[in-house]
Amino acid sequence: MKLSVSIVTFQQVDYIRQAVESTLQQQTRFPIEVIVGDDASTDGTLEVLEDIHAGAPDRVKLLRARSNYGDFGLSNVMATIDAAQGEYVAFLDGDDYWTDRFKLQRQVEFMDAHPECAISAHRVEHVCEDGTRQLSVRPGVGDAVYDIDRLLNVNFTPKSATMVRKAALDALPGWYRTTTVASAAWLLNVLTARGGKVGFIDDVMAAHRIHRDSVTLLYGTRRMLADKLAALEMLRPYFPQQEEALLCAERRIRRRLRMLDLSPHGYAFLQWLYNHATARRA
Repeated sequence: MKLSVSIVTFQQVDYIRQAVESTLQQQTRFPIEVIVGDDASTDGTLEVLEDIHAGAPDRVKLLRARSNYGDFGLSNVMATIDAAQGEYVAFLDGDDYWTDRFKLQRQVEFMDAHPECAISAHRVEHVCEDGTRQLSVRPGVGDAVYDIDRLLNVNFTPKSATMVRKAALDALPGWYRTTTVASAAWLLNVLTARGGKVGFIDDVMAAHRIHRDSVTLLYGTRRMLADKLAALEMLRPYFPQQEEALLCAERRIRRRLRMLDLSPHGYAFLQWLYNHATARRA
């Protein structure tokens, strides 16, 4: 099997069909398997998945959790990884969807052409409930291969854009399965990248929804940033040669935490500066 697709979902009845169908509509020259892990949804998500599975039982494998894992979906993600048979694993959240029908073909071709890459990603479009849209950041212009230092400083690997070698996923440290940080997806990307380089395709091939049930909105910016600091500490033993990059990332996160303590006017101004700098990188 060349490629497995990991989709995880919980209480996403309004979005899950589009997510799964965007994988089934992919045009590839190789077979793929789609593994969907449902984290004990009670809103009708599972019923939608059962209907999809009934229509494509040979292409969709459904994993049903008996009870909610309660760990930001990490155990659900790991269950789909454990079930994956592909050389590569592509990730998609149940409320996101792929917008390019050739995304998987292009990304696999990129990975095949760059055996030094343990992971690759591409740009996504962030779609807000109010209709606002914004492109994700990119590490540079054009398709390229980067060292881990760039990923530590610029998170250009949105979960629904990443594809990882299964061998790199199998080499994750055992403690990762029990981590409780909300930034576990970013942590996974960095840990798998330690076995190679990070590839980037400079094209938009997915949509990432930002809505009231998104993890960032549910748990708040401050907690997400604090979790990112905790994740950096977990990474330090694995990246002794990247201490400067880790320090730069830590300083950037602490600056953003200090911004949260400013008056609304001061915060808005600094947030504008931050967004302006980010937009210039795009």
